Formats: sequence, structure tokens, C-alpha cells
Amino acid sequence: MAGLQFADLHSRPPEFLDLTSLTLDEFRRLVPPFEAAFQAHMARWRFDGQPRTARRYTTDQNCPLPTPEDRLLFLLAYLKNYARQVVQGRLFGMGESKATQWIHAL
Repeated sequence: MAGLQFADLHSRPPEFLDLTSLTLDEFRRLVPPFEAAFQAHMARWRFDGQPRTARRYTTDQNCPLPTPEDRLLFLLAYLKNYARQVVQGRLFGMGESKATQWIHAL
């Protein structure tokens, strides 16, 4: 299931602003601290909310949000529009349960 990605949207600044309430410059400044916080969280916790005890978090090739930009875009679009999780999942190419996991992780 293909979905919305930063690579598709960064060439359309007005649409990006509508979706996130941020300019591309503002967004790009937020990516590094956001990704650092995400990686720190994922170093301690799994997607199911349980403490991480064995393997470390890695982004696999089937990940619906493969880049830090995609993860931040997903969260900002959710916060701005507060879409139902089924809608948020559909927009970003994943099922409702996977969207819920991402919302809680991010």
C-alpha cells in the first residue's frame, strides 16, 4: 500500500504548509532533534509498548515510514488534522493498527 511521503510533498510548499502548518525550512530544522528523540525512545521501547530487552530498533525495508522526514510528516499531519487512525493509516499506506502503533511511538 503506497502512501504519502515527504519526497512526494517537498516540491509543493503550499500543500506542505497546509498539511503541517510548517514551512519547509521550519520542518527541516525540526528533523534532527525529532529523530534523535525518536531513536532514544526506540532504544528503550518496542512498538507494542513493552521495554526493549534484546534487539535494537532498525528500520527495515518494508517500513511504511522509512525516513526521519516521513516519520515527522506523519506525526505533524496527525496533530494538525487529528484524523481518525484509519484515515491516517490510509494516507500513509498502512493499516489502522500500524498507524496506531506509529502514533504512540512518535
